[in-house]
Amino acid sequence: MTPNSRRLSALLKPLRSWAPALVLVAAVVVATGIVAIGLRGSPTTPSRAVLVSSGSWAPFVGPELPSGGPVTRLVVEVLSRSGYSPEVRYTSWSLAEEQVAAGATVGAFPLVGSESRRTDFLLSDPLVDFEYVLFYNRRNGEPTVSSAADLGALRVGAIDGYDYWGELESAVDEFVRFGSALEGFRALADGRIDVLAEGLLSGRAVLADPSFAGDAADFGHLPGDNPLVHSMEGLYFMMADSNEAATVMARFNATLAKMRQSQEYEDIVADLEPSGRREVTLIPVGGTGLVELLDQDGKLVLLAPKGTRAQVLAWPEAFGASPGPPPDRILVRVKVTNGPAQGRVLHVDARALLLGTEPS
Repeated sequence: MTPNSRRLSALLKPLRSWAPALVLVAAVVVATGIVAIGLRGSPTTPSRAVLVSSGSWAPFVGPELPSGGPVTRLVVEVLSRSGYSPEVRYTSWSLAEEQVAAGATVGAFPLVGSESRRTDFLLSDPLVDFEYVLFYNRRNGEPTVSSAADLGALRVGAIDGYDYWGELESAVDEFVRFGSALEGFRALADGRIDVLAEGLLSGRAVLADPSFAGDAADFGHLPGDNPLVHSMEGLYFMMADSNEAATVMARFNATLAKMRQSQEYEDIVADLEPSGRREVTLIPVGGTGLVELLDQDGKLVLLAPKGTRAQVLAWPEAFGASPGPPPDRILVRVKVTNGPAQGRVLHVDARALLLGTEPS
């Protein structure tokens, strides 16, 4: 061995003893890099297309409503954020349940969580809460209901495919059934039934619809919290009971919980109350040529240009009650939606409201 070879061998001797450790370290570094690259660069899984069933029930859902109605928008958004691409098919309520049970659709909504449905289906957390009432015809007088016997003696209208609350169903031996809420209200107008069981918001939607010829002012609902005549219920998204469905439902509920804490959820469900989203144009009152935005006492807060848009947050009682002596001024609470005052919640003189857009 030459002197140079001996020197090289002496220099490499420590490296030979460290070789196994260096190989291990290199392997760890390479593996860590591969995992990091995989986590960072793994492609997003495409959304899975799913069919869901619903019915027509204004103002909650329906093919005739914008985007299918507020609850449809909510369910579609929750499913989309959960990794699915939903398509909503509208049908009758009974057929919607049958489609889910048969596996023709993944789920149905919005359904009341009756005992029978809780036995047969998986229920989501509540999508929204709604109020069931008994409507009556004011021209025939307000029925007195203080006991189950009182209620059982009445002709009670009900809608096919609805599940009602327990106290009502226990008190009524046989409902007068109708194919739709519109048919039920026509029967109530004609005196063929004494009361009609329906959601408060959905009932008001029918009464306001041009397809119902009656005057909405002729109809009221039995007052009070007596469970015979009133119930607060949740509306749910339901799926057939299976292991796969349980996984989907858990993801659905987690996404829904996040949405319910957001302003986006509040904006969606606000459309359930028509007075909460009534779009108006504001026009000047008086000779200034500008819109006066006022506080609750009618004092001037801001000026806005003609054509400012707003949403009516609450209609004054004067617009729905029998007219008495005209007040000096009716103030309407609005939220401004464009212009320099956008986002402000203030009041305007009712004469400044123009429904729809300003005519050209």
